[in-house]
Amino acid sequence: MPGVERMKLDRIGDEIARATSLVCYAPNSSFSPHEHGGGDEISVLEGTFYDEHNSYPAGSWLRSPHLSEHCPYIKDDGALIYVKVGHLHANEIKASN
Repeated sequence: MPGVERMKLDRIGDEIARATSLVCYAPNSSFSPHEHGGGDEISVLEGTFYDEHNSYPAGSWLRSPHLSEHCPYIKDDGALIYVKVGHLHANEIKASN
């Protein structure tokens, strides 16, 4: 997506994978709505990360369960996140801080 850069740190699998990345969002960028088979965990390192559920400033950690969906976007400050996807089992519960 324009304005979104990903640095892969670890990946096991092809299109549907367990992956760990650093993702840098330019100011006023977004990512298309998507689903995470195997869930995801996000730690916001810089800026503020947004989705249709909430806003998450630097220091936030969120965990979304298997098959969760969201539509991330960023406002004026940009954001840097650490994200791990595809590693949670279907029976994991949703928790966020």
